[in-house]
Amino acid sequence: MKAVFFDFDGTLIDSSVDLANAVNSMLKTMGYETFEVERIRSWIGGGAKKLVERALKEGKIDENIDDALKVFMNFYDKNLTKNTILYPDVIEVLETLQKNYILTLITNKPYKFTIPILKHFDMEKYFKIVLGADSLKYKKPHPYPIEYCLDKLSLSKDEAIMVGDSKNDIISANEAGIKSILLSYGFGDDEKYKPTFVCNELKEILKCIK
Repeated sequence: MKAVFFDFDGTLIDSSVDLANAVNSMLKTMGYETFEVERIRSWIGGGAKKLVERALKEGKIDENIDDALKVFMNFYDKNLTKNTILYPDVIEVLETLQKNYILTLITNKPYKFTIPILKHFDMEKYFKIVLGADSLKYKKPHPYPIEYCLDKLSLSKDEAIMVGDSKNDIISANEAGIKSILLSYGFGDDEKYKPTFVCNELKEILKCIK
């Protein structure tokens, strides 16, 4: 094993409150009822557009998705790190892994949001490659982002592992032919997609990788 590929939201950061606030701000601006944070939390995963689509569907709202997305993005862009926090042991785990492995970040969050959050937590230095939802022609669950990292780092499929919290991460890893670790504490709970390992805490991945 030479590299560890990480998801972002639900894996390293808990951005649920800021994302929920952006969804509710969007709904208020458009004149609709808002939702509880925990309900919105269950819709996270798949990127900003998917989140907005789910909110409109749940609210039975007939609005243009692109117009709604613009309102969402405008609010979120100004409130990226207001309530977002790191999960326990994130820095310790990244510090430990960086000594022996190449680390990359593969997220479905738009790239322009990803970088400011990484900088806010002084995490940019840990990752050799950072890919957002719009960095390549395909995003997770397509295998291409993983295949791209394997190619750029000159790695074989058995030299890398994907760490994430949702089916998008596991499906992407399975399709790319690499091992995976599902974190149960994040936004997803998708053991049925057959990850190689399942961990309840981030620090548990150190044993799996070793």
